[in-house]
Amino acid sequence: MSLPLSSSNDLAVRKDLVRLRMEMHRQQVLYHSQPLAHPFQRIKGMVVSRDSGSEHHNGRGPLMIAATLGLTLFGRRLGKIGKLARVGVMLYPLIRRLRH
Repeated sequence: MSLPLSSSNDLAVRKDLVRLRMEMHRQQVLYHSQPLAHPFQRIKGMVVSRDSGSEHHNGRGPLMIAATLGLTLFGRRLGKIGKLARVGVMLYPLIRRLRH
């Protein structure tokens, strides 16, 4: 007696598995699209967390992010000054941590 290659129970399990995978991917896309969909809330959250009095900022304020972005885009055009500025941006969190 041979068994059918794909019984209706196997097909139902496969459909459920595909549905669960699709839902997982949908949730991942939603999660990762939130910062892109609401950039002002993200910036507001960074500023509020900086002003909340926590001492562990690790140097990632809005000004540092803007400086890093600017140096990433235009640092090579600035030559030696750009290179020194990039090194300064990289060392700033370490120096700040040593001061505290």
